[in-house]
Amino acid sequence: MGEMKSAFERALEKAERLGKLSPEEMRERNEAEYAPIGRALADRYLGHGDKRILKEEVRRYSIDEQAIVMGAALSRLVAAIDLASYEISGKALNGLLTLKGKGRIGEIHERIKSLLGEFQDVQQKEYEGEKERIEKGERELLHQLRISGSAVGAINLKASETWETIFQELYSQFNERLGALKRELLSLLEES
Repeated sequence: MGEMKSAFERALEKAERLGKLSPEEMRERNEAEYAPIGRALADRYLGHGDKRILKEEVRRYSIDEQAIVMGAALSRLVAAIDLASYEISGKALNGLLTLKGKGRIGEIHERIKSLLGEFQDVQQKEYEGEKERIEKGERELLHQLRISGSAVGAINLKASETWETIFQELYSQFNERLGALKRELLSLLEES
């Protein structure tokens, strides 16, 4: 009767038969293992916003692993920057600065913050300018449906189709500019 081998010994023998991984295969394996960790770290940070934890979590890994984790986290943070969510975008921008420092990233950070603020201002002005017209149209629609009197409370104008059309036009105009800034930011992150 032959020797009994542990599962570990059998795995080692199988690994020896397969040979060692090439550097490219090793890099791909590490990428597959550590990139999801970086994305998860970024998602967790976007939830709580604690910059210290973000930085500490990245530091837990070896230098090679850190590069992968940080790269994935940075990509996820850039992807989270969106006109529709000012708060999340602010956290994402602050997370980028936490991981990479000011430098040229700080300049793009300021341009993106400025664009987000400009979008909010224009959106608010447009809303105030169109508020009466939209409300009148919505009340006429309700009247045509024979809904009136105490059955009609405050109208949620931001839920109206008219406002949605106006918002989408503004969003697409500003989103083109934001997309260009995000591409610039990503290329800068890839360089460093």
